[in-house]
Amino acid sequence: MRRSPLPLTLMSIVGAAAAVAISSWGTTALAACPPASSPGTVGLWAADWGGAAAGRTSAEWQAAAQNDSVLIGQPGVYKKWMTQLRAWNPDLTILAYNLGPYLQKGSANFTTVLAQDPSWFAHDASGNLINLKGFPGNYLMEMSNPGYRAWHAQQLAATVAEYGFDGAMDDSMGPAPLGKNYASGIPIDPATGQAYTDSEYLANSVLLLDADKAALDGKYLAFNGLINGPTYTRETSVFATSTADAGVSELFLRSPTSSVTAYPTVTTVEDSLQMMASMSSSGKAFLGWTKVWSGGTQAQVSQWEQFGLGVYLLGQGSGSYWDFMPSKSADNTGCSYSNLKDQLGAPLGPYQVSGSVFTRSFADGSVTVNLTTDTATISVG
Repeated sequence: MRRSPLPLTLMSIVGAAAAVAISSWGTTALAACPPASSPGTVGLWAADWGGAAAGRTSAEWQAAAQNDSVLIGQPGVYKKWMTQLRAWNPDLTILAYNLGPYLQKGSANFTTVLAQDPSWFAHDASGNLINLKGFPGNYLMEMSNPGYRAWHAQQLAATVAEYGFDGAMDDSMGPAPLGKNYASGIPIDPATGQAYTDSEYLANSVLLLDADKAALDGKYLAFNGLINGPTYTRETSVFATSTADAGVSELFLRSPTSSVTAYPTVTTVEDSLQMMASMSSSGKAFLGWTKVWSGGTQAQVSQWEQFGLGVYLLGQGSGSYWDFMPSKSADNTGCSYSNLKDQLGAPLGPYQVSGSVFTRSFADGSVTVNLTTDTATISVG
């Protein structure tokens, strides 16, 4: 990541006197960002399994349904809204959030599985169970175990059927547990007695996804594990070989707590756009997630919102969706960007890059992202 000067993201409209303004996420901005008259004008999704959904009003639920194409939420919160959400937006895809390869200590499933077959849990070199440092109640499971995979798939399918979801999303499928500071220990491959390599671990992640997809019997399966463009280039592209329908890039363009003044390099942006293209060519939807949880002024957060949306539009395809979260507690379902997309029109082709300047032409305008200077010259006809 690099720091100032800030990159310039311009969304220019043919014939307009000025660049289109992307509304920021303050209270005032919501008044300028009403629910979309028709869903999916930009292609938005919402990681809606945090606390915001539990306190949402009916009007805010309606905005969420009309603004977003994909909502992923907790079954316990979503169950009473399923019928109404579909009435507001019949095309909405609603997915049940799942912890992925983890069980929560204290839950009935945790207690039962630990008593009946502890080999379903991952273990470190000392034979200890492995939990997460950031979420100490979450314990890692052994995805190489076919018994565990079959059980997980059955549990997931049962939840989807019980609450009427269109499918589910498996969280935390990437190789983060192999990092030194992520979990209480490094998982050991029971077949070799050695620590998993990234490729071995990810191969088991793909097996779990394939089992879940088969159990869902045609319903939608997404996963969180692409991480970001550079990591996709190095290793997580293997997820494109799974039978899952969509993948989440949780660190799309930035880490949530990195400085609000730090922006990605040209190479990182190129890797991110190539990730989007690769998922599309593999027949899978791409769900990019850009989070600014590091504070900053409203103007700085708005700049990141504009930048993230600009890069997303550079690579957007028919199966691409974006989610922007301006703070850890924000309700990220409140904006549709419908006017912007309606004015830009359809893309005329893929993005073009010249040095540090990325440009994509649309029927009625263009999107330009300049990564090195605070000025750019754009012809708008």
